[in-house]
Amino acid sequence: MKIYSLFIFSLLFTLSSFSAVVESSWNDQYQKEISFYCGENDTLCSDLCGEATMCKVPEETCHNCIGTSITLTYIFNYMSKAYTNTGVSALSGDVLELLKSGDFVTFSSRSIYNHVDSFNSMTLRQNFKKLCSDGTRYPIVIFNKSKRTQKVSDVRFVFCNDGIYEMNFSNDLILNFEENQKNTLF
Repeated sequence: MKIYSLFIFSLLFTLSSFSAVVESSWNDQYQKEISFYCGENDTLCSDLCGEATMCKVPEETCHNCIGTSITLTYIFNYMSKAYTNTGVSALSGDVLELLKSGDFVTFSSRSIYNHVDSFNSMTLRQNFKKLCSDGTRYPIVIFNKSKRTQKVSDVRFVFCNDGIYEMNFSNDLILNFEENQKNTLF
């Protein structure tokens, strides 16, 4: 039980901007969900679900999340390199709107969608941890999901211990890296 409690604790982190604890997990029915545990002065849970202290938001799987899509390859290979934290705090209204819409997908170093590296590998953990300057152990990155195709699209936010921040994607790094790979002997 102590190990289980430690595992759950390690998945949780606080958000000072919302003062909530956030966890991305799979429930007993093998459905992905984001759980929010709210403090006394926080309105996030009531704004999302109408409950004062806890809110579970279902996260449907996306069509290009299972398998070896180029999008997932980029996400896991280039997290913290091409996908970066802007340092700009996300507007709570924008975060709530996305979560209420259901048109999102979350990723972390513990994502089962990772086909690039070992589950929760040191390299993957370090790349995700670089997104948060406050030492967040397991940052959660949220992407838009296309309503029409149900595929992962643009990166939006990262959940860190000290808040939620806007994310940015720059394909310049990917293009430069791939160009350099063509020019090597190996």
